Amino acid sequence: MKKPTNAVLDGDIIAWKTAFVVDTEGDLSIDGLVAGIVKKWTTKGIKKVKIALSSSTNFRKKVFPDYKANRKDVYKPDCLNDVFDFINDNYKILKLKDLEADDILGIYSSNGKAISVSIDKDLKGVTGWLFNPEKDTEPRYISEEDAEKWFCTQWMAGDSTDGIPGLWRVGKKTAGKLLAEWDREKWYENIVDMYSDEKYAPRIETECEDICLCMGQCVRILQKDNYDLKNNKIIKMWSP
Repeated sequence: MKKPTNAVLDGDIIAWKTAFVVDTEGDLSIDGLVAGIVKKWTTKGIKKVKIALSSSTNFRKKVFPDYKANRKDVYKPDCLNDVFDFINDNYKILKLKDLEADDILGIYSSNGKAISVSIDKDLKGVTGWLFNPEKDTEPRYISEEDAEKWFCTQWMAGDSTDGIPGLWRVGKKTAGKLLAEWDREKWYENIVDMYSDEKYAPRIETECEDICLCMGQCVRILQKDNYDLKNNKIIKMWSP
């Protein structure tokens, strides 16, 4: 896929990083801090930049009510809302109902419209161009196979930062070994079987009727086939 000349930046992370600096270092310019991050995150050859911000509503909470429930007591910098307001008022913004910022990045990178720019590990599960400003010197292309491998790893291991348990006592290392042993055509089938096995089933109480599907839909970043940009709505949820 040809490298796009547009970029979509993860505005949630930009806002949090800025707010923490202001909170810890004192009376600093929000304008200057945000501009500095945007400049650092914009690679050579990029002509247009937009910043993605999460919606106040989240489709994953409908899928799995405990999604990110573990974050309710996380400390929030005093100026966080001010930073979000500043970004919203001074930059070209992308915000879509029920979607998180990384879903917007996933949609735009998977359809070839933009390079996704984020330090969020979840974007490695999307086929398309990705730039991690803390690890990469230039954008890199995530192949379909690598994206599927990363997604399946998270589907099994879960994501503790988002309160997603995954399979019982299956971490990323174990998940990686299993994927290496299995034929790729059997990845989904084998993971579904593990979720049905009492040995591996998540040790949680949940309202989800199908915990396997819930975990997959929570860790899966939305991509081009999942969302209608013209009508601004989810058209198809991921399913194995």
